[in-house]
Amino acid sequence: MHDFGRVERMRLPAASDGVYRLMYRAHPHKRVSVRRIEATFAPASGRLLGTRPTEEFGLSAPLPMSTVYEFHRNVLLGNPGSNVVGIAGLLLMASAITGLVVSWPRHAAAWRRWIHINPRANPVRVAFDAHRSLGIVVFLRLLLSTLTGSRLVYLNYVRDLVNVFSPVKSFPTVPFLKGERTESAEFTRIVARVRTVHPTQTIIEIHLPFRQTDGYLFYMKQPGDEHRLGDTMAWVDPVSTEILVERSDRSRTNGETLMHWLYPLHSGTAFGTPGLVAMCFTGLAPVVLVLTGLRVWWRKRASERLGQQRRAARAGSRAPHSAAPGLHIEHR
Repeated sequence: MHDFGRVERMRLPAASDGVYRLMYRAHPHKRVSVRRIEATFAPASGRLLGTRPTEEFGLSAPLPMSTVYEFHRNVLLGNPGSNVVGIAGLLLMASAITGLVVSWPRHAAAWRRWIHINPRANPVRVAFDAHRSLGIVVFLRLLLSTLTGSRLVYLNYVRDLVNVFSPVKSFPTVPFLKGERTESAEFTRIVARVRTVHPTQTIIEIHLPFRQTDGYLFYMKQPGDEHRLGDTMAWVDPVSTEILVERSDRSRTNGETLMHWLYPLHSGTAFGTPGLVAMCFTGLAPVVLVLTGLRVWWRKRASERLGQQRRAARAGSRAPHSAAPGLHIEHR
């Protein structure tokens, strides 16, 4: 018998051949340095298929994708690493904006060469044109990616800022009353209540309460939803099974809609498969921009050094004539 500690959330099968995924705390009473493990189960038999620690990273199966994702999210350094990624995103956004300003055409003839690469030019000129043209082509996508990515890193600050202009409601706490609220309802009753209220939605993920003042959080999806977990969230009272908070297209405020769209815009899922492909190439673009930018910078630096050497050589060649400006030779 496997000891699963306290289950935090469960992901339901997304397809007929999918599996149940449970995330649980190995030591449920610890508040810090909690070790979380993911367990997968066969949907028909309930047989345990395997487990893996979520904080373990590497290149061996099945860790590569989760390792790449965590590196993208926090460079494998946890919360401090998230700050590194957030600051890097802001710097990249600033670089994109200043690059656009620097390359902006100053006269009409320059517009025709704004996005242009002459393959017959010297390598440095080709690198310069590629750097400028690629930066212009991906500017809007790069701006969208860095802007939404930084907002996801500093989500709490962004939520507070958005809340100033449009309400972003927090999930409530369950009032603790002695006697009648000491026992939670059966889990099957809670799920049945949610399915009754949202019959057209498919439950994707369920977050289980950690304290008596927490509720069940359901993520639900239907065809056409943009978010990976669905566009509907429901917060359920664990005792009365009442849905106390619902966030969906019919109930969100403008602020909550903005917060909801951050991830679909950042990942490109808001625009379907073309959006995913576009964001994939946008992620590769900074590598090309860095390489071409370094090429141009290095060549410019070498040219500046050569220019300084030539100026010093010319100054040295004039030195004998200027050493004795008062010397006069009289011819007899």
